[in-house]
Amino acid sequence: MTLSAQSILDFPVPQATHVVTARDAILYALSVGYGTNPLDENALNYVYERDLVTAPTLANIVAHPGPWMQQTGVDWARLVHSEHRLAIHRPVPLDVPLISRSRVLSVVDRGVEKGMFVSFERMIATVDSDEPIATIVQTNACRGDGGCGSAGLAPEPLSKVPDREPDVEFNVDIPGNAALLYRLNGDRNPLHVDPRAAGSSGFDRPILHGLCSFGYAGYAIIAAIDPGMATGLSAIAARFSAPIFPGETITLQMWRNDAEIRFRGIVASRGVTILDNGMARLS
Repeated sequence: MTLSAQSILDFPVPQATHVVTARDAILYALSVGYGTNPLDENALNYVYERDLVTAPTLANIVAHPGPWMQQTGVDWARLVHSEHRLAIHRPVPLDVPLISRSRVLSVVDRGVEKGMFVSFERMIATVDSDEPIATIVQTNACRGDGGCGSAGLAPEPLSKVPDREPDVEFNVDIPGNAALLYRLNGDRNPLHVDPRAAGSSGFDRPILHGLCSFGYAGYAIIAAIDPGMATGLSAIAARFSAPIFPGETITLQMWRNDAEIRFRGIVASRGVTILDNGMARLS
């Protein structure tokens, strides 16, 4: 296939179906921070099948169409997830057939050897009644491509966080085996587990899945704002501004304006911002 902006825009992203079980929901919750303290009864609801509550960001792994961009002709080894937006219409139901329908929204070309950004939308609904569950807009940075032209309409940029001291800071320790656990949700990209694959992608060691750090952010926002863990999210979005490695600590900085939270995540030990321009809305 000849790589062009239009060929990517027109690519038929496959539909996918998924029936989420209690085991799926518990595994996901454990992989993004819930249940760290097994004696915390508030968080236990997310990791115990009795009265199980699904994590707000669970929709990110539901009915995923797989690594379809490999088939478009992009340099797959140098592709990274650069931005993610999740709108939650209702909690992910268990034992209900779900379907996702996806389409490419835009290709933004930065030029030859400068890469490009590809954004696509994934809408998740119930199979039987077509009830909306979540809408996801994902942007991938194709670092090994560029020069193919631009097409489509790119999402509006995420707003910067406020230029003042945060209202809340919350530290989250990422376990050393976090990527090994998170990949069991379905993302088996060797970039996150194989040092040789990470090296060929330009990293000196495997990096954490962007959506793992995103899930930890969703957990941390609720844990910081509502220790009772009863609050939900109706939306969350962020830009992946730098890689994070398993074993590091994320300091989530938050600015609250009623039901809207602006946030960013930093790794103080390296002095880097790994999540930026973050926005979350409490439900």
